[in-house]
Amino acid sequence: MQSSPYIIKYIILILTLGMLSACTGETRKLTDDEKIWMPRDRERMKKVRAGSGLLTKFFLRRDSSDEDIKGSFARAINYLWSASLEVLSNFPLASIDNKSGLIITEWYSSESKPSERFKITVLILSNKIEADAIKVSIHKQVIKSSRWINVNIEDKKTSAIERKIINKAIDLKTRSS
Repeated sequence: MQSSPYIIKYIILILTLGMLSACTGETRKLTDDEKIWMPRDRERMKKVRAGSGLLTKFFLRRDSSDEDIKGSFARAINYLWSASLEVLSNFPLASIDNKSGLIITEWYSSESKPSERFKITVLILSNKIEADAIKVSIHKQVIKSSRWINVNIEDKKTSAIERKIINKAIDLKTRSS
């Protein structure tokens, strides 16, 4: 009879652990679209595209020394930054770092050619709106034997995207002047 309190405590412990383990529930994995386009990311992207992020506000303050080197650098970067985001607006963005001037897209496949995919990286290097101010890298992969294989891409395509970004930045600068 003395062992019955231990048995009751043991049964209560097992039942309690069973109820606690039932509380964990299942979590579903997010799809790629949900990972990229969560509502908070949409709001963040709107702020970045509008140039109203924390760093942009810090660098683009208007004061009496508005034409100093830092201000003009930030404005040029802002034009290149906005132009890059506009040119890459059709691609899902993987990473954006406006402090280092780096934009990386997710892998993107078109519906017409699902067997190939592209990833674009844009790095803003300079404060001048010219071809040397940005570096664009395009990565291409094709699927062969159920594996993605890296493929070399023509320099013309990277140059074309660089030209698009520079022309868009010039357009943004002339519109704001």
